[in-house]
Amino acid sequence: MPSSALWWLTDWRPGWFGVALAVLTGSVYGLLLVRGRRGGVRWPWWRVGCYAVVGVGSLLYAVCGPLQVHRASIFWIGALQVGVLSAVTPAGLSMGDPVGLVRAVPGPAVVRLDHLLQGWPVRVLTFPLVASVLAVGSVVLVFFTDYFEASTRSPLVEAILVVHLVGTGLLFVLPLLTDQMLPAWASPPLRTLVAFADGLLDAVPGIMLMVSTTVLAPGYPGFAGLSSAQALWEQRWGGGVLLGVTEVVGVPVLAAIFVDWVRHDEREARVADALADGPQPAPDSHAVPPGTVEDKREDQGDDKGVRGRDAAGERRLWWEDDPRFADRIYRRR
Repeated sequence: MPSSALWWLTDWRPGWFGVALAVLTGSVYGLLLVRGRRGGVRWPWWRVGCYAVVGVGSLLYAVCGPLQVHRASIFWIGALQVGVLSAVTPAGLSMGDPVGLVRAVPGPAVVRLDHLLQGWPVRVLTFPLVASVLAVGSVVLVFFTDYFEASTRSPLVEAILVVHLVGTGLLFVLPLLTDQMLPAWASPPLRTLVAFADGLLDAVPGIMLMVSTTVLAPGYPGFAGLSSAQALWEQRWGGGVLLGVTEVVGVPVLAAIFVDWVRHDEREARVADALADGPQPAPDSHAVPPGTVEDKREDQGDDKGVRGRDAAGERRLWWEDDPRFADRIYRRR
């Protein structure tokens, strides 16, 4: 363990794979922003910040920074790297809404993207239950097989591990934070419930590490020279760190889904109001001239909230034309 806390900022070891992955991830988004700006698209600044700082920044820190430097010598730092790659980086990239940005920029890429998203492989993999099991199962696979230990000895296995963790994390988080990626029945309230349930499921790998009674990676380089009790204690520390990272990241994800829920209700309310107001009927030649006694009687408070007439000419209240309530009313009649 380094003696000074400055190693969290100073210990960097850029590798070709980590740099290339971060540059590719950031440049694609940047090119879309440039094209969108030329086309008049105003993309929210906070989405750009989330993508650049939380998404690409955490990826670069995990694969080129201190987490990469000490992952093979300190077990809990290796667990922290796994937690960042599987939870923090996917959440940051998803909050940037790259799918929405592609759709906002006119061009053939929109058609290709929609064709890809409508294909059965993507629809199956991004189904909430499937994606959640894949994401959590990937983390369990890392520590309860030789996967993590092998990644400390082979650069190729390490590169596969990075892509694997980020990819499975995106399969779950990206659809929750992107419109039109999930089926129509996946409303914001249901997505909030799914995210909450996944937050509980994400705790499983960390808890399993904390309660394990055997050393899961006896060949891990950082355990060399340690007794079984010391290695087991460090392994449990790793489980606690992994648990903390995955649970903390779930809070902003839930907040983002809740904000989308509120905005979704506001949009529905505006649409319902517009439908309720509707186009004004054409003037009737037999209508009572404005200003007469009958016209003033029409404007009295007992008729407030009345909107339109039905086929028999009888008045209807506004909520009878509201699409959110009309089906229930007429179904009962």
